[in-house]
Amino acid sequence: MRQRIKVAGTLVLTMPLAMALGVSSFGADNPCAQCHPAETAGYASTQMAHSLGAITAKPAGAFVHSASKTRFSVETGTGGMVQRLERAGFSGAYYPAYAIGSGTHAVGYLIDLSGHLFQSPICFYTGRGWDMAPGFENNDAPDFLRPVTANCLFCHSGQARPMAHTLNRYESPPLAAEAITCERCHGPVEAHLQHPLPGSIINPAKLPPRARDSVCEQCHLSGEARIANPGKRISDFHPGEELEDDFSVYVFADSLDPARPAALKVISQAQQLALSTCARKSNGRLWCGTCHDPHRQPLNAKAWFRSRCLSCHGTALLKQHSKPNDDCVGCHMPRRPVSDGGHTVFTDHRIARRPPVEPVAVSRDESETLVAWRKPAGALEQRNLGLADIEVGERTKNFPLVSQGSKSLMECWPNFPDDPPVLTSIGQVLLGLGDGQEAAAVFERALRAEPDNPANYIHAALAWKAANDSERAIQDLEKALRLDPILEQPYVELANIYSAEHQPAMVHLTFERYLKAFPQSIEAQKGVGASGSH
Repeated sequence: MRQRIKVAGTLVLTMPLAMALGVSSFGADNPCAQCHPAETAGYASTQMAHSLGAITAKPAGAFVHSASKTRFSVETGTGGMVQRLERAGFSGAYYPAYAIGSGTHAVGYLIDLSGHLFQSPICFYTGRGWDMAPGFENNDAPDFLRPVTANCLFCHSGQARPMAHTLNRYESPPLAAEAITCERCHGPVEAHLQHPLPGSIINPAKLPPRARDSVCEQCHLSGEARIANPGKRISDFHPGEELEDDFSVYVFADSLDPARPAALKVISQAQQLALSTCARKSNGRLWCGTCHDPHRQPLNAKAWFRSRCLSCHGTALLKQHSKPNDDCVGCHMPRRPVSDGGHTVFTDHRIARRPPVEPVAVSRDESETLVAWRKPAGALEQRNLGLADIEVGERTKNFPLVSQGSKSLMECWPNFPDDPPVLTSIGQVLLGLGDGQEAAAVFERALRAEPDNPANYIHAALAWKAANDSERAIQDLEKALRLDPILEQPYVELANIYSAEHQPAMVHLTFERYLKAFPQSIEAQKGVGASGSH
């Protein structure tokens, strides 16, 4: 039975029961629908309302990934969807727990293994069927074991429930809300449900421009790196704040130059829009909500967006405009291939007067620098940029960027002496320079700051291994596994150490433990087979 209260003559659900019913549902059971039926019904038809959810049937399919010679196959039966892989005589089968993505471009899949979420290496692409998921195209040994962190889920789920100090371990159930909810843009609903009056909930359109834009940028501005402030998580952001209250976004400096065409990324809508002449000349008036109504999916998108253009440019423009002039978006915001989205195409939000005829490929050199989308306050400016430089530099093999980041962190380290991300990044740089002993000392400080984080023990173990102290490396790897046995890297590192020390029995035992934790893993199966034959 639902408990109800009466406030100012309006019948509303109490918050605990509202959450039990699920603000992530958009039917009559959604408490928001009682007062806002048109908005919730309209939102239910949007892509955000279908960002993550239950598995739905897809056509069966099979293909061979050329880079790894792995055969993938998919079928859906009474037991649900099963995705299989076969490589080098070994095979595995996985039953996805969640579908991620609205299906407008593609649908990806998440695997739940002992309360840990992992990404499937394959996707279903609308219009062309099954293929490799973005980021797996050139993988030489793809499997279903890429960890899905809370940061990964932030923009796809309504509310994830990660366990503290873990990589990809979640409470049960792992999601309090699956798809993006009303709260993502309007903030917590408790006060509004208790007192449904203006001002008791966030209206993004009425916020100051920076806070208003932050509502959209939390998910539509990925940049090259997102760096959380000390003691913060990306998911700590709430509407009404400025993004930099919780984290900073970093982009390449040249990508902010309106005169320089840039490669299109999947999550770069806010960045592209800011480059447009329309936005730059609007004095902050043009924002995502100028053209997009998140509470409706226009039946005739061409006519809807044309009306939004004319609301600023006026109908007089039509008399001067060459024909045809009925599709503003089709000409000035064409769909272009993205550089990071598995051969999909997305709308270019740059609103170019004369869009490029061909997709733009941008080559980068080692002299390029990162800048903050909006600078954080005080000492965070140097800290966050240093962390971003190292993260992006290591990912792109840009060593000058890593060097610049490490210099920045060393300079600001006295301001953040026990900050785990700072310690981890400095330690990784030292490890990359081959100074295992010094790196281990820094990682040990991170361990003291976060003794329950298995990642710290893995980092320390790698440092001790580089310092030729295998005993301490083994100890730290085992400590990591005691904290979380569903971590792949410690098993692999342990096997490598025992192999280097010519201990075949321990190598075999380690692979058996690896296989017990990941029973469908191709690499674990291969390791057991190979080590058992010696």
